[in-house]
Amino acid sequence: MTQPELSLVLIGFGNVARRFIKLLDETADQLDFEWKVVGISTRRHGSVVDAKGVNTDRALELVESQQSLDRLQLSPLQRSGIDVIRQVADVCEDEAEDGLLVCVETTVLDIERGEPAISHVRAALEAQAHVVSANKGPAAFAYHQLEALADSVDRLLLFEGAVMDGVPVFNLVRENLPAVTIHGFRGVINTTCNYVLSEMERGKDFDEAIAEMQRRGIAEADPALDIDGWDAAAKTAALVNVLMGSVTTPHRVIRTGIRDLTGADVRDAVGRNKRIRLVASAARHGGKVVARVEPELLDHDDPLAGITDLQNAIYLKTDLLGDIGIVQRSGDLTQTAYALLSDLAAISQRLQDLQ
Repeated sequence: MTQPELSLVLIGFGNVARRFIKLLDETADQLDFEWKVVGISTRRHGSVVDAKGVNTDRALELVESQQSLDRLQLSPLQRSGIDVIRQVADVCEDEAEDGLLVCVETTVLDIERGEPAISHVRAALEAQAHVVSANKGPAAFAYHQLEALADSVDRLLLFEGAVMDGVPVFNLVRENLPAVTIHGFRGVINTTCNYVLSEMERGKDFDEAIAEMQRRGIAEADPALDIDGWDAAAKTAALVNVLMGSVTTPHRVIRTGIRDLTGADVRDAVGRNKRIRLVASAARHGGKVVARVEPELLDHDDPLAGITDLQNAIYLKTDLLGDIGIVQRSGDLTQTAYALLSDLAAISQRLQDLQ
């Protein structure tokens, strides 16, 4: 069986996307597909399109030294992500028709409307490209419309990295739980908040812990999305839309962040054999799904109370299998990048199944 060569257009080339490209190189001998990058679009470092393949080593070097990708282009132009997607679709028309073109969307979450990520995904699908994404926006704001579009053009829309890094939450349910209904879930799904609370238990200052998360590339330069609960609300909305078949957005999630918690608060909880964690949850009430993100005071025997530092966990409440727990004991850029890689592998497997 011939290995497919996937042509990748990268929309966003930040920490996750750059780690993803390095991970593809590191795992090349373990993959069942080949790949090349045919386009990159960034917000601050220009863009490049080359149907024969972008020199990714040079692209990494330029961006990591704060230089522009335009230096790789003979005739650099100011192009939006949508422009790059459309240009790539034009110069890679055969690849798109054969299902070999993949858009990798890793732009920063916009908590107001999920844009421009939603438009990027829509443009890619309309151009007959598969889409893999670590951005929560499309699934949190427009999942059902985008999934219908993907079905109509016979392309895959995958976003395993949107919630729990590389842990296969969506694929677990989609591929391995046929005839199972998800009634609800509870989880600790924001790494930054969990790390901050864990460090505050040890006596570290709130701002110190945030700075460490920024240094590792996990928290954004403006960490408000994390500490005010918006990131977790977006993940919660995505889980509700995809796993529970409901329709919601992050703005409909009842939300309280950790900004007002003090070190005294979290250490007092530990002193009483309890723990404060930012918990995301959803449950059906009278046919309606109610979703929440808020700090909870957990008893020591609550499984979420043992989730510390960079760990994540989610417990799905199902009709046939009871509660199913998924725990990730560590999380960083490699895990998020791996989610993109695993989604590419799913596309490769689909292509090979069709041969």
